[in-house]
Amino acid sequence: MKALFVCTGNTCRSVMAEFLFKREAGRRSLEGWEARSAGLAAERYFVIPQAVRTALAQHGVQDVEHIPQLVTREQLRWADAVLPMTRAHRDALWDQFPEHRHKTRLFLEAAGLGERDVDDPIGRPDDVYFRCRDILAEGVRALIQNHAPSTADPRS
Repeated sequence: MKALFVCTGNTCRSVMAEFLFKREAGRRSLEGWEARSAGLAAERYFVIPQAVRTALAQHGVQDVEHIPQLVTREQLRWADAVLPMTRAHRDALWDQFPEHRHKTRLFLEAAGLGERDVDDPIGRPDDVYFRCRDILAEGVRALIQNHAPSTADPRS
């Protein structure tokens, strides 16, 4: 599975989801499972908040190197699953890239956790980032569990 996580600025939610996905897929030894992230309003000069780095470090993800990127048609073609964080992101993707509508689903919905948004923590206290990370981690685990080959036992 090639997953493209999408949020607004590509500095918080989609970045955390990308790195959590890579870690979990690696932990389960899932070959060919890749992740990227992008934003609908990303700028290369946007800075990844320290709270994102801390939140990821607490889950074993160190040395996060990331430059925010705008969503492109090339990324959408690459992806098997396009996973926006909110209904607004999903709807914008459907409007801008209707040819990829068939593989664009709300992240938590694709994970089997209901059609709900992952709220943006940007500019909020660190504990909000950590709660966001926990929601994303749960979603990533569920997404992989629901779509991985049955031989990929998470306990091994």
